[in-house]
Amino acid sequence: MSSEKTDCWICQSLSRDPHLVYFETKTSLAKLNPDQLFRGYTFLTLKQHREHLHLLPDKLRKQFLDDMLTVAAALAKALNPDRLNYELLGNAQAHLHWHLVPRYSNDPMWGRPIWAGTRPRKRLPTDDYAELKTSIQSHLPPPKQSRRRKPQPLSENPAP
Repeated sequence: MSSEKTDCWICQSLSRDPHLVYFETKTSLAKLNPDQLFRGYTFLTLKQHREHLHLLPDKLRKQFLDDMLTVAAALAKALNPDRLNYELLGNAQAHLHWHLVPRYSNDPMWGRPIWAGTRPRKRLPTDDYAELKTSIQSHLPPPKQSRRRKPQPLSENPAP
């Protein structure tokens, strides 16, 4: 299966708004939603165009779920929300992507789904997005190093 689909808005969005990206693996990309009514609202998107979680190969599904849990833990530590909502829908956009939505008891939709009714939008100044990203990133594990062995230095006195 092709990793990108030209008519998929989510595939196209992977390369948009790089200033909102704060986590990336070979499997997934996490970026802040430009609408920050819910502080820390994040999309975690599978880099390959796939539509059904249960049809992913085991290794890819495990990595996607691990990435989601890694990002969710960082959001929880950085922002201390009262609740963290996890949504993987696929109804409007058939491309696997999580909505990770920190919820706060003082948010305007507390106790209801964020999709219920109309709600205001909240854009942040550029510096505020950068500050939010830095806060979340400080709670992410360091990127994994390559598993390739480092070449050993040549001995100056090779054995005969």
